[in-house]
Amino acid sequence: MMSDEEDYLKEGIIDDIEDMNAIIDQFIEYLRHHNSSEMVLEDINTIVEDVVSVEQKHQRTIQLETEASLPTVLLNTVALKRVLTNMIENAIRYSDGAISVSTGFSKQHKSVLIKVQDRGPGIPESELETVFEPFKQGDQARGSEGSGLGLAIIKRIVTTHGGTVRLRNRKQGGLSAEVLLPVMRSSQS
Repeated sequence: MMSDEEDYLKEGIIDDIEDMNAIIDQFIEYLRHHNSSEMVLEDINTIVEDVVSVEQKHQRTIQLETEASLPTVLLNTVALKRVLTNMIENAIRYSDGAISVSTGFSKQHKSVLIKVQDRGPGIPESELETVFEPFKQGDQARGSEGSGLGLAIIKRIVTTHGGTVRLRNRKQGGLSAEVLLPVMRSSQS
């Protein structure tokens, strides 16, 4: 209904609506409870490879290194894909250059480990724990985009899986987001 001279306004309105829809989707995802009936034994490497393949659409270099023969983990596939997507998209949003995604096994924690590392500015040490709270952002150093729900969603889903998530600033610059998922959970079902 707008005239051709107002095309720039139309594009801005469409972009704003898309941003609002993304925020609403994140809020719904945060509120959603992923129950244990949706849990199945899965190969982490397959899930990580699927998500990295989809995230290549951003045309950023994503270096993938998976450890062979990881034990399967009891998990909700859709929920864990949301975790990985949020982690990779945060790395893309807050850094330039290549992103590193890797899997491994932590003997110390008897858990499968997923890491997403970027080369951005990191997060101030004093904010590393509070960024997991809903609507909090450790973005002073990293910009101010986003709804403040991405890390809260990650933490809630990982906790539902009996795992832990942690953020660490890398000595060489950037941030390392790490998820540990216990492998012993499959024997508890």
